[in-house]
Amino acid sequence: MVLDVEQEKRAFVTNMNLNRSRTRQLAKLYSKRWGIETAYRVKKDFKPKTTSKNYVIRLFYFLFSVCLYNLWELVNVVLALVERIDSETPVIAAKLFGTILFRAFGLVKSNITNCRSLG
Repeated sequence: MVLDVEQEKRAFVTNMNLNRSRTRQLAKLYSKRWGIETAYRVKKDFKPKTTSKNYVIRLFYFLFSVCLYNLWELVNVVLALVERIDSETPVIAAKLFGTILFRAFGLVKSNITNCRSLG
């Protein structure tokens, strides 16, 4: 068990023999890994669903989802800088960001369903 930078307890299970300073180093390394794993999970929120076997459509959907994810990351960085927030958690959740985008561009559920059936 180790305290992180924000004084929260973090627990690890390992078969390695560790001293307290090494435990803190591992906590930092694993916290970076968790960020990467979270990024993979969150990217799924941006991927449109399709049953198309057309690789052009699938590639477009993938590249578009990467662009949306990067835009979401950029918005979070800018908001954190403007609000002077020093946190590793996103300022705006991915699902909320998606909802805002859909409303901003006037997309409604029926339009999304029609777009999915194109492929």
